[in-house]
Amino acid sequence: MKQELIIIILCILLVLGISFFILNTQKSNFIGFVAYNESSENAIQQEENQSITKEAALQAINESESIIKEMQENNFSVNYMNDSLIEARRVFEQAKYASILREDVNSTEKEKQEARNALRLIKWQDITYEDVLVYTKDIQKRKETAFLLMDKIFVEENNFKQDEMELKNVGLYISYPLPELSKEIQNILEQAKIAFSEERYNDAERLLEDFNLALEKEKTEVSTLSGIKKGAKNFFQRYWIQIISLLIVLGIIGYFTNKRFEKKLLTNKIRKMKTEEKVLNDLMKKTQTERFRENKISGLVYNIRMKKYKERLQEIKEELPVLERKRNKI
Repeated sequence: MKQELIIIILCILLVLGISFFILNTQKSNFIGFVAYNESSENAIQQEENQSITKEAALQAINESESIIKEMQENNFSVNYMNDSLIEARRVFEQAKYASILREDVNSTEKEKQEARNALRLIKWQDITYEDVLVYTKDIQKRKETAFLLMDKIFVEENNFKQDEMELKNVGLYISYPLPELSKEIQNILEQAKIAFSEERYNDAERLLEDFNLALEKEKTEVSTLSGIKKGAKNFFQRYWIQIISLLIVLGIIGYFTNKRFEKKLLTNKIRKMKTEEKVLNDLMKKTQTERFRENKISGLVYNIRMKKYKERLQEIKEELPVLERKRNKI
């Protein structure tokens, strides 16, 4: 039993030892593989950087100049491209001096001194002709974006005009209840064209997206309006007798209801005027009593009050018969 226990322990230790050895071996191989990959990538990157020669960078600059000339011939604004071209030329000169200082090319002491003077304030160690392509590729991309945007604006404007013509042909454009929406869509398109002419291509793209959304919204609303108009027309054609009969009945009811309401208003007004007439007569009697029997008010106050009461009574006497005749007619 004791011997069996010892054998089991030895077997366990043997398995652990073999496992530890295998793990260490695999880890070393993995580290070596990673290091190899990193060094390979660095070598590839260095090779790519070295592959961009002075001649290739100069050719890229010449191609950028041709692009700018082509853009100008097509009436594009090229301020941004000109700035990028200036930067490309500046970096090209820096890369030329940097290659001299790194001794990538044969050069005289005078050329080295000139290079040191030109790059004395610049960290030149990492500057290569590869950096020139950053600006030349940007110019190339700018050209592609400009021509695509120009075509897109032309297509959108043409589509908008066709939609307008279709709406006019079906009689919806003139009767459209929100003409300011069409003006708003036209304004968005004009803003996109202005942004394009000012080389604000991102703004132009965004405005064209807004234009599409607004145009789709208008089409949906016009389509809804067309459906409502068509449905109403069909409904009237199917039930025109019932609709006219209902309108006649509603008109008669409305007429008599209005007359009844008008008569009620006149009755209330006549009642108020008669009440006011009675009150004025009582006030005149009271004023006469205060003046001649009780002697509470002066002759001046008496005359003023009596004049005011009589004038109002005269107005009531003139207006009351007119209102009563109007009520009787109703």
